[in-house]
Amino acid sequence: MKNILYIFLGMIAVTSIRAQQMTLTSPIQDIQHIWNPAFTAPGTMMDMSVYYRRQWIGFDGAPATGVASIQYPFVDMNMSAAAMIISDKTGPVSKTGLQFNYAYKLKELLGRDDQLSIGINTFLYQYKIDPTDLVTFIKDEPLITAGRQTKFIPSFGAGFAYFSSTEEYEGDNIFYVGFSALQLTAQNVFLEEGNAKRERHFFVNMGTKIFGYNHYVEPSLQVNYVNPELIDYVLGAKFELEETFWAGLSYSSINDLSVNGGVILDDVGGRYTKLKLGAVASINSGAIMSAGASFEFFASYTLDLD
Repeated sequence: MKNILYIFLGMIAVTSIRAQQMTLTSPIQDIQHIWNPAFTAPGTMMDMSVYYRRQWIGFDGAPATGVASIQYPFVDMNMSAAAMIISDKTGPVSKTGLQFNYAYKLKELLGRDDQLSIGINTFLYQYKIDPTDLVTFIKDEPLITAGRQTKFIPSFGAGFAYFSSTEEYEGDNIFYVGFSALQLTAQNVFLEEGNAKRERHFFVNMGTKIFGYNHYVEPSLQVNYVNPELIDYVLGAKFELEETFWAGLSYSSINDLSVNGGVILDDVGGRYTKLKLGAVASINSGAIMSAGASFEFFASYTLDLD
């Protein structure tokens, strides 16, 4: 099975990639700013977070993604910004770099508390192919004989998001929807040997928060599309008890069945702060990776600046 996985990863490295090149979407709604810059600090909370995803646990060279980010709302200026360090590795192919988001907020367009955010982002990635562990049956494969190769490639994206409100537990239910297009400069990544063509990625995210006295239920949908195919969609449902915990279920079109949950701690290190610690566990029920399990970890610390 490991040899099959290596061959699959090697095919990705050698040929022109026309499919998924960014990490798959996650059922954790708190990290949507990774895929849509318009979701950057939509309210008044400064947010510092870390996120880690490991797919197909037990397989060498399986996809692994790590993100550390800070989001800051400039409350009086109706805008927000974010900076991220991102590392993404699949077998011999990896990219490491920075991502910067900017969002401008237009308020009270259709209602008293609603908001339309328009965002842009910039990616500064170093792509690397390290064929040390690559398994191939092709004699004198040029990718292996060329050794380690690296190249620095920038890109950018844009998106929008609409929120019926950005204030939780204020009595009204909340609806949100967003769309983004990433890697808009979809040029090829030319190396000494081999080529990886970067494709434009399109993300849609929508959901609603239905509030009770001290809790809410949040059904959601996320779609990840890369021409000419749908990469994945995620159907999710989440329950959150104010200042206590959250728990959720989700299903992805790549046959991932997930459970997620975490704790919420208020006033950690000061007033108007919140610490969230959570995890996602997924089992893939597909025919190819029927035993493939994945794991995600998420932690965030927020401070209300209003």
